[in-house]
Amino acid sequence: TWKDQACVRTSQIHWREDHSVTWLERHMEMTQGFILVGKNPGLFVLGEPTHDREDLDEKHRALPDPATTKAYILPPGQGIIIKKGTWHDFPVSCGPPVSAFILNTEEVVEALASMPAAGPMNHGDCFKLRMSEHWDFTLKFPDPRPFVQKLGLVPTPIAQPLMGPEGYGAGMQRAEVASGWGNGARVLVVPVVNVEVFTPGCGGPAIQPHLQSVPELANKGWRDYGNRRGLQRLSQMFKELGIPATAVINSEAAQLDYVAKALKSSGWELGAHGLNNSSGNAKMTRAEEEAHFKRCLDDLQGSLGARPATWLTPGFSVTERTPEIAAKSGVKAFLDFVDDDVPYDIVHSESGARTLCLPYCMETNDFSLVLTKHFDARQYAQAIEDHVRQLAKEPGEKVVCLGMHTFVAGTPARVLALSEAFGRLKACPEVRFATAAQVHDAVRKPR
Repeated sequence: TWKDQACVRTSQIHWREDHSVTWLERHMEMTQGFILVGKNPGLFVLGEPTHDREDLDEKHRALPDPATTKAYILPPGQGIIIKKGTWHDFPVSCGPPVSAFILNTEEVVEALASMPAAGPMNHGDCFKLRMSEHWDFTLKFPDPRPFVQKLGLVPTPIAQPLMGPEGYGAGMQRAEVASGWGNGARVLVVPVVNVEVFTPGCGGPAIQPHLQSVPELANKGWRDYGNRRGLQRLSQMFKELGIPATAVINSEAAQLDYVAKALKSSGWELGAHGLNNSSGNAKMTRAEEEAHFKRCLDDLQGSLGARPATWLTPGFSVTERTPEIAAKSGVKAFLDFVDDDVPYDIVHSESGARTLCLPYCMETNDFSLVLTKHFDARQYAQAIEDHVRQLAKEPGEKVVCLGMHTFVAGTPARVLALSEAFGRLKACPEVRFATAAQVHDAVRKPR
């Protein structure tokens, strides 16, 4: 349906990082059309008409209803006609540029062209409003790139920089650490003992993955063994060797009396590892993630008597906001990144909040070496020793985190092999063992 002369425009729409719905408009005297040309899909934000809703008063019939506003993916080469009164935004790219024919009336085109800058308008058959002037929340659509790529709607893979421009989180920038923090050591080795619990019935790491019955006893018991025996065995090993260590702890694990007792007597630095290892941060909103950090840190302080200053996110299940929220929550040493052999700061560009990243090495992690590469106890310990010795030969100061789990590293055979390897490394003049907190303090110490 057209009020006057039809007008066809073309537009090429490029990707935008902001997924907010800033504007919505509607037309009451025509049905507008969009046709996608080329090989790429587009995203359309559409809201059901409200002008004829009998359940709304006159004021709200002039506004879109956020509850009925949705984002739709239109495959390439297809088009849509939207009926009168449908609220809509301009088409959005799903990653690669999308080209479209836009079917309008001359009146609407002239009205839009008359605006010197984007703004609300009520001219002719174009009624357009700014969402923030009517609601105290922001309407957003999910990132469409994983969806269109999974369904094969784009011809080539789409780059998805989901952790900010530098890869360290939204708004986070990397800052290098000045040399001299090692105080004569070339390698600081940080044993990181993961103390974890898993939600019953939700699975977890397995020593015999083929066992899938419910209730499942063997793999669950293997994981529970870590907290009942492996934790105490590792604690005793580090005490006998006189080597410091950091534990990163699920706050729900610290609520177990025998776990809390072992941790309090260990002499380790006590860090944070989320609530449990079955639920990560990945799908949380900002408010949910901030509450998650606070609850974890509060609970660990209550259970163990000190507020943690070191953080490792369970299962690397992060959002692009995790590093910023960690820094603002008082986390001084952050272990989520794995991309270097040296510590470095990440700093939030707006707030100035910073945290020190200690790369959490994948090559020395017991999951990598034992569960993935299937190394036996001697091979596991030897791989760690070889890694550290090679770093000690190289110029500059390095840090290496040894990711250890109570149910993997804490078994008798592995503790025996580790104690021998750690004893040899302790005798190396270029190597020093430390906690994450000690590395942080060394970096921050004036020099």
